[in-house]
Amino acid sequence: MKLSMATCGRRVGRFSSAFFLALACAQPVAAGADRVSVYPAYGDGVSMILEGRVVERRDGPSAAVDDAGLRNLWRNLRLWINDERKQAPVDLTVGELSLQTRTDDEGYFKVQAAHALTAGWHEIAAGSRHGTGHGRLLVVPQANRLGMISDLDDTILVSEVTSKPRLLANSFLKNPTQRQAVPGMAALYARTLAANPQPASAPLFYLSASPRQLHEPIDEFLDGNGFPAGVLITKRVTDDASSDPLFDQFAYKTRQIEAILERLPWVRFILVGDDGERDPEIYDWVRRRHPERVAEIWIRRVRGDGGAPLPPGQKALATVLAGR
Repeated sequence: MKLSMATCGRRVGRFSSAFFLALACAQPVAAGADRVSVYPAYGDGVSMILEGRVVERRDGPSAAVDDAGLRNLWRNLRLWINDERKQAPVDLTVGELSLQTRTDDEGYFKVQAAHALTAGWHEIAAGSRHGTGHGRLLVVPQANRLGMISDLDDTILVSEVTSKPRLLANSFLKNPTQRQAVPGMAALYARTLAANPQPASAPLFYLSASPRQLHEPIDEFLDGNGFPAGVLITKRVTDDASSDPLFDQFAYKTRQIEAILERLPWVRFILVGDDGERDPEIYDWVRRRHPERVAEIWIRRVRGDGGAPLPPGQKALATVLAGR
């Protein structure tokens, strides 16, 4: 094992404290090994886009429900420390289809292919020279005509974005096994999507503004709290022009939603969010542009009586959960 301190020093320049630098960087490295991440993908049965990332693998203990805050802080900070595998060849397999691509200078890869696949979930296998990874691809059945696009923070995951101290504590001092799910949401999503003929392959998208460095703990939270299988979309944050907008959530979310609507033209969506930031405004914009594609809009009121009135046609999530 080795300590990649020089690289860590470049990567965490944002932390002014030497303590945070040491905490984030003092992690065991599996010499020569790669961590290959394959992000969830979706397709229409005709074409697909597969994405992922290859970085140097760092080992460490898995998250546990009794982990202390300092251990969680160390684990969460190290998610931001990546030694990217630049221009690394990657082999991808989906069913009988084999693809080859290369990572870019940030370690990411993205490949689009035209290939017919049966409806449902498909396993994706990816391999670099020094590692392997797995992911899933959802081909949405034509018979499934009701979908959901859901925000994450304070919609299904209690983050408390309206309070910066509590937001930071939830984000950095807790791990996925300790994070609190909004009560009733997993069951609500399952009931709603059961209206489809093939609910296990329902078009469900978890649209998060969190960076891709946090993709795996978010996925662990969703699985651990019984949320239906869906496509988790996280933000690509890099040092170059390929990055998603870091602070402009309106631009980021509207672009992602419009891409979903374009790929799945037969599906109408329920949009679910909260009023902690800009979800009501974003969803109102989408509904005005695509009124025939938006079935309903549900908003969790986290600001209480101090929140602005919801745009016309949007429902408070509490009334939906209550069956009203």
